[in-house]
Amino acid sequence: MVRCDDEVSVMVSKKVVFTAEQVAYLNGLPAVQSATVNRIEYAQEFQDSCMERYADGASPVKMFREAGLGPEIIGYKRIERCIARWKAARAKAQDEQEAAEA
Repeated sequence: MVRCDDEVSVMVSKKVVFTAEQVAYLNGLPAVQSATVNRIEYAQEFQDSCMERYADGASPVKMFREAGLGPEIIGYKRIERCIARWKAARAKAQDEQEAAEA
């Protein structure tokens, strides 16, 4: 379970389900484009910033914490998967661009 401000997120089939209070908190963050009880969509600016800083050696957990999205709220796995997904998307876009230029 994940604790946030004395509220407890409920895990349902290995997924964190956010409380209404947590959803409101997440939606108030500049790094979050939108949040629901089980999904967070991150702002493109946050994604870009994270990937630039990650390439320079920044810690994913530190970047998310600085944005108000610590693992205490969203979980370590969600942070890990975001970085992996964004990294793969950038690599794919770069490969497609190189193929188009060839």
